[in-house]
Amino acid sequence: MASYNNAVLDALSASEPEFVRENTTPFSFVHGDRLAQAGAAIDHVLFPQSGLISLVVELHDGVQIEAAMVGRDGALGTSIVHEAPYWASTCVAQIAGQGLAMRARDVVALTQRHPALRAYLYAQEQYLFVQAQQVAACNARHHIPARLCSWFLRAHDVVGYGDLYVTQEFLAQLLGVQRASVSLIAGTLQDEGLIQYRRGRLSILDKDGLAQKACGCYQTLRNHQRRPFQAEAVAAAG
Repeated sequence: MASYNNAVLDALSASEPEFVRENTTPFSFVHGDRLAQAGAAIDHVLFPQSGLISLVVELHDGVQIEAAMVGRDGALGTSIVHEAPYWASTCVAQIAGQGLAMRARDVVALTQRHPALRAYLYAQEQYLFVQAQQVAACNARHHIPARLCSWFLRAHDVVGYGDLYVTQEFLAQLLGVQRASVSLIAGTLQDEGLIQYRRGRLSILDKDGLAQKACGCYQTLRNHQRRPFQAEAVAAAG
């Protein structure tokens, strides 16, 4: 069975590989692309294979605050399976990548034939909800340096390899802080040998050291993610 480099799509493919192969189409995205608009109908489910996509809350002044992030371990639009036909959040590409899309009606049909997949997609959707809750609490209670370290680590885990390409200005907007704060904190982390950050390119040099400075939200979300994403169990059930 072919791997699609996306945990959710691999789980779906384990039940009906030919159906998944015949009903997925590739797409790509660059920083700033709006892949879904809150309130619009879900016509496709998106399975990123690389890069990073943020679920954001848009305020009246145009500012976008990140509520959750999705990469190759997740999917976007799976609420369609549970009779929630509209996008609850706006989805914006933060780090360029590519993925595969499947028509919403095809995903629904697949889960109707395989109830275990329906439960699996519900767990995936719940993880996005957990992220949003944790991020809201984090933004309210934790200091900016710890939040920024946590974001660096979470984004690195989502992308899964190499460097991150994200500007300080955009980071500040996502976290709801001043750009000067991001610049000062990033400079300190660089002086301490934990990261290298120049011209929008971030390299994590000491992940363990960075984790010591991150708030506990990073590890909390890692623990949550490990529970719902069990593709092997879904494959066995299918």
